[in-house]
Amino acid sequence: MAGVHASTVSRVFSGNAKISAETRFRVMDAARELNFQPNAVARSLSVNQTHTIGIVIPHIYDGYFDDSFFPQIMRGLMRVAYQHEYRVLVGGSKSHEDELSQIMNMLSSRQVDGVVGLSNRLDVDTVEQLYELNAPFVLIGKPPVHQKEIAWVATDDRRHTDQAIDYLVSMGHRRIAYIGGDPGDLVTGERLQGYHDALAAADIASDDDLINYAYFAEEGGYRAASGMAAQDEPPTAYYCANDLMAIGVLRALRERGIRVPQDVSVLGTNASPESSWTVPALSTLRVPYAALAAGAAQMLIIGIQKDGGPVGSHVLECELVIRRSTGPAPR
Repeated sequence: MAGVHASTVSRVFSGNAKISAETRFRVMDAARELNFQPNAVARSLSVNQTHTIGIVIPHIYDGYFDDSFFPQIMRGLMRVAYQHEYRVLVGGSKSHEDELSQIMNMLSSRQVDGVVGLSNRLDVDTVEQLYELNAPFVLIGKPPVHQKEIAWVATDDRRHTDQAIDYLVSMGHRRIAYIGGDPGDLVTGERLQGYHDALAAADIASDDDLINYAYFAEEGGYRAASGMAAQDEPPTAYYCANDLMAIGVLRALRERGIRVPQDVSVLGTNASPESSWTVPALSTLRVPYAALAAGAAQMLIIGIQKDGGPVGSHVLECELVIRRSTGPAPR
């Protein structure tokens, strides 16, 4: 209809600058009249590029999508991908082994140009396999093995948890509970180490009875606090590795008539929207998950567009947000 060769149409849609304005107009006019859209799959095969990045979400727990972590990650990825005219392919997995399998499938089958990986469960062997696949990938979180060839964006979870616990210590608390997520996650171990660091610096002995794992779920936080509140020497403060668990702690304490913060302080993590809606409003450690994902996507896409793939690392800061759920230790 435009009176040109098929290859000319291809060059028009690929943005070839050597096509004259008159020819470009004829092709686009014919495309509008025919309601023609380029076949993205065929185009990706011809140019060996999909303009798509992937991420695999390990939705292992029933409440995985209740946490604000996932929406924040997706917001950061989508914002940067849209700016670069990339799409985001999201895969799911029901186990950590399946997560690796899905990532490998995305990369080896060329469904995506690169992958953003969540490093919470990746071990040394997994990272080596990703690296040997010779495909672009960037990790959100520190890799378990530090190589300069592996690109990552992370927060210093150990240091920031240390600061959060130190804040509670400064308010006079010495019986401080640690409510962690999944004990198999790297971030849970990092936060636990930060907890121990702060206690040691304050000359406070660690007590295993004050450490519990609630698997990032509100119900888990509720059960953990219910057990600890019944101890002969219950905690005067709770640090929770996400806000959902902290909300569960608040519920357990409220049911027992324990006042927050007059009797017990509660500190969460993430600065989720719901943390400002609780009564009292929840003090929390703000982790910039959207910024982490945006940084990873930016690093990945730039690496895809350049020879050599993504490189480098970047550490973002967290912020302690003090609201009404924390206060001085009771006398």
